[in-house]
Amino acid sequence: MIKYPIIPVAQTLILSCLKFDLFDVVISPGSRNVPLAIGFASNKKFKCYSIVDERSAAFFALGLSQKSKKPTILICTSGSALLNYYPAVAEAYYSEIPLIILSADRPEYKINIGDGQTINQSNVFEKNILYSNSLKQDCSHATEEIIKSNLQKIVNDKDDYSKIEKLQKSIQKK
Repeated sequence: MIKYPIIPVAQTLILSCLKFDLFDVVISPGSRNVPLAIGFASNKKFKCYSIVDERSAAFFALGLSQKSKKPTILICTSGSALLNYYPAVAEAYYSEIPLIILSADRPEYKINIGDGQTINQSNVFEKNILYSNSLKQDCSHATEEIIKSNLQKIVNDKDDYSKIEKLQKSIQKK
């Protein structure tokens, strides 16, 4: 039996990734992202990898995307865990390799309060990504549309990337 998280936005993210045939998932374990980790790991269609070190996890995901030519889903908890993904995110951006990063942030009232892992992570990758959204736990129809729209853009970009790569190879053969 598949165990989907009770958090509506997590359910929508998981089901949307299935819809777009996005199956590679790299999980950096943490307490805030447990619902996502369990949701992805309990569905046999997803191939999940658990890598504790976030920087290593991000570069591993980058390698998976590079090899498969499909976006890899990368999941972490809140705060500085997300910042550890940045070197791989920048490399993916400039190499035009697709990644989908899901960070389980804290509720707004627990951000910037001086405790550990409470940094503001909205738009933290702003200069090195194509799409970004901060989603709330409860999922409205608008949130579902944002998720589906962004995943569709990523999948379309991935298809464009494959076409460009094929064109480059055909030019190199001439």
